[in-house]
Amino acid sequence: MSQIVAKSTKNVIFLAHTMNVMNESEMIHETLVKVKGSLMNQGIESFFSTVISTKKVPVSKLTDKTAKSGLYTLNPEEEAIGVKYVFQTRLTKETVNERIRSPMGMWKPEETFIDNNLQSVIDRLHSYYK
Repeated sequence: MSQIVAKSTKNVIFLAHTMNVMNESEMIHETLVKVKGSLMNQGIESFFSTVISTKKVPVSKLTDKTAKSGLYTLNPEEEAIGVKYVFQTRLTKETVNERIRSPMGMWKPEETFIDNNLQSVIDRLHSYYK
């Protein structure tokens, strides 16, 4: 990771499954990417400036503020089934023990949940860093 990802001048997108792990010293569940070796202690997420998470969220929990963000749309199928797959860009009270992060000011509070569209994330990264 440190030889390729940290030194890369290219966009690196890393997709991984997360696991809930009990931190017995603090008595909390942490959500992280589980890997073998020394990377487990450091956390694979530490190599990335932006870490977002995919979520399946009930439409009723997505607020009007979210709908006005410009990065969120609700199609008729999602409305009918009552859930939407989204990217979570910022921590919330419910996800405080996850490793979601990004530079300050990259995402507005109303952009906490956005469409599950990786191109919009890449576009935001490019506009933020330019």
